[in-house]
Amino acid sequence: MHALSPFLRYFEEVAVQGSVRRAAERLHIAPSAVTRQIKAFEEMLGVPLLERLPRGVRLTATGELMLASIRRLHGEFEEALAQADALKGLRWGKVRIGVLQYLSERFIPSFVAATNKAHPGISFAVHIANSDQIAHLVETGELDIGLCWAPPPTALLSRVSAAAVPIGAVVPARHILAQKRHVHFHECAGYPLILPTTEMELRRMLDGLNNGISGRITPLLETNSIFAMRQLVRDGCGVAIMTRMSVLDEIKRGELVHVPLSDPHARSMQLALLVRAGRELPAAASLLLDRLRASFDTYAGIA
Repeated sequence: MHALSPFLRYFEEVAVQGSVRRAAERLHIAPSAVTRQIKAFEEMLGVPLLERLPRGVRLTATGELMLASIRRLHGEFEEALAQADALKGLRWGKVRIGVLQYLSERFIPSFVAATNKAHPGISFAVHIANSDQIAHLVETGELDIGLCWAPPPTALLSRVSAAAVPIGAVVPARHILAQKRHVHFHECAGYPLILPTTEMELRRMLDGLNNGISGRITPLLETNSIFAMRQLVRDGCGVAIMTRMSVLDEIKRGELVHVPLSDPHARSMQLALLVRAGRELPAAASLLLDRLRASFDTYAGIA
């Protein structure tokens, strides 16, 4: 695409070729048309741009200045085109994100709504899975972005952000444990326990802490539903072991209290924002990654 009007284009070609005839050949028009455009340009400026020679033309001092200015305009126009192409990606694009169940229930709906308001052309594919699955799909390129518990370091994954999310006992506001600043896991075991199922990352951490708590304790409920765990605690059925970010809204409303565990190896889990290492994301995915990074501490529950 050429950004310049015909007389600027014709003048530039004549200046480069040093000949009206050769310029006309390259422009695929008659030499007389080129001559008319340049004459009109000179009349508009009130100064000559070309010195006519027996064989061709050469630039006057004003012509040299004009050619330099035209070339700067070309560069600025090409840069603007590149930016416009990037903006197309921000206006129109589909982003594939993998998230944990909790984030799909609470953070992602509000995040999608806010992003849609600012960039209505961007669409989403949200895949809900556990951390191992999310990390694998980011590695293979099936997902653009992953938001999950940090997997072991790998050359194929890059952590854009990471934060330690506290683990603790979740109880009603009037529960006796709610008065404590910290609680040991074995103290919680004196109450009906509501635990995640064995395939969930948090449960694997707890089992490792106690050499397999499932063999030592009979929980009231084992479930992979964060919603069910919260609801049972609200109903006064027992103590749930959960991350703080799972109950942020209930904490703000004063319904539930999260008491951090004091066990050295079960105090927190690393939440990570992941992309495939070395991959250049499409413009829309890159925009969303920046927005996710800006809000990371908030949805991790540490802001």
